[in-house]
Amino acid sequence: MQTKAYLILGWVLAIQTAFLFFVGITAEEFPYFALTPMSLTVLSFCMHYLYPQFKQKDERMKMIREKGIFYSYFAILVFHVIFMTILQFDVIQLTALNLLNVLTSLTIMTVFISMVIVARIY
Repeated sequence: MQTKAYLILGWVLAIQTAFLFFVGITAEEFPYFALTPMSLTVLSFCMHYLYPQFKQKDERMKMIREKGIFYSYFAILVFHVIFMTILQFDVIQLTALNLLNVLTSLTIMTVFISMVIVARIY
């Protein structure tokens, strides 16, 4: 039952995200506000895949979480260095709110996608 709920929630969030991107693009600006629902869509689909493994409280589940977080830490560190460099040299102009939207979304997506990759490998 849980996996179906994650799947349904993922599709609902995907439709909402598509609508928000449509609204933002028709307003002729990039919809930074749509990035958080997009990351929650990725989270839902990843949890749909990961729930059967996480349901079992065994060593494999703990290893998937530990390695996923470990790899995500370094990816997030790279994201921060890239954004600091881009902002320092004025390659793009971002407001603080837009930057927080991007970093929050990247963090959520990176953590859960890395757990899916680790689960597929091990």
